[in-house]
Amino acid sequence: MKKVKEVAAAVTGAAMVLAACGSVVGGRVDSGEIVVPEMSSEDLLVSSLEFLLQEDGTEETSETDKAEEAKKDATSEEDDREKDTVEIQTEQERVPQEDEAVIYYGNAGSYDLKQEIVPAKEKTAEELLGALAKHNIVSLDTKLLSFEEEETNGSKVLYLDLSKAMDEYLKTMSREAECIILASVVNTFLENYDADSVYLVVNGKTLVTKNAEYAEAFVRCTPEELLRRLESSSLESEEE
Repeated sequence: MKKVKEVAAAVTGAAMVLAACGSVVGGRVDSGEIVVPEMSSEDLLVSSLEFLLQEDGTEETSETDKAEEAKKDATSEEDDREKDTVEIQTEQERVPQEDEAVIYYGNAGSYDLKQEIVPAKEKTAEELLGALAKHNIVSLDTKLLSFEEEETNGSKVLYLDLSKAMDEYLKTMSREAECIILASVVNTFLENYDADSVYLVVNGKTLVTKNAEYAEAFVRCTPEELLRRLESSSLESEEE
């Protein structure tokens, strides 16, 4: 608006100068090669103001368009976030089919395990390990040496024997990461085989890491629960 007032004042001044010089309405001025029609001071003023008003309106419209565009972008981003949240919740709640398996995994940023439903034609131990490896729960060179299922006193027990690569992999991890890895493996196998407990061994021997010795069978657990057990065991060892 300030711009309009300033230019309008300049145009008015120019019109007064033209009037003082005795411009003739409807006359012609010879500029050499180009002949242009003269305009009265009133015509010049009106024409200039119309131009300014059009320009000012264009700027306002442009600013409005930008605001509307920004609003649409913000709405679109919010819709995308809501869609992603719904998809994650749906994946967590969906019941796997016969040719699918549930994989549990986590990372160092949280003790909450996530789950993913993946294709699994036969739902074998090898398939489960391969799916866990994609989330870095086991190393790519960790191999399955043997896997057995057994019914004991009405409970289903699993025996999972892994190669030495699993032992070496765990030794590179912090205590927290170790708990996330073990909880992910345990819950994945117990869930897919509908079992009550699982023994984890390496090369047929008890799993021993720099943090603990796991001679007993694992049951369903969270990384936090495993961490509390490790901390409790450490305190008992120090007291002895």
